[in-house]
Amino acid sequence: MRLKGLTKRFGNVLAANNLSLEIRDGEFLVLVGPSGCGKTTSFRLIAGLEQPDSSTVYVDDELVKEVEVGRRGVQMIFQNYALSR
Repeated sequence: MRLKGLTKRFGNVLAANNLSLEIRDGEFLVLVGPSGCGKTTSFRLIAGLEQPDSSTVYVDDELVKEVEVGRRGVQMIFQNYALSR
């Protein structure tokens, strides 16, 4: 997966700012940071649950802008479920 310039605003709030990265086959990604820094927004954008203001997202060298959420091959695990007791 490759991201170039992943950006999302909610009104005046810049939730994801020009995120670019590459994740190779067999790797997995963990984003760590304080509350409100854009981790969940970035994953929701990658998964297709939110629409970016600007970006290029490729999965297996396919531009996924028009690919349905269920066909992207992207999974998310939410932190609050993983850390609940």
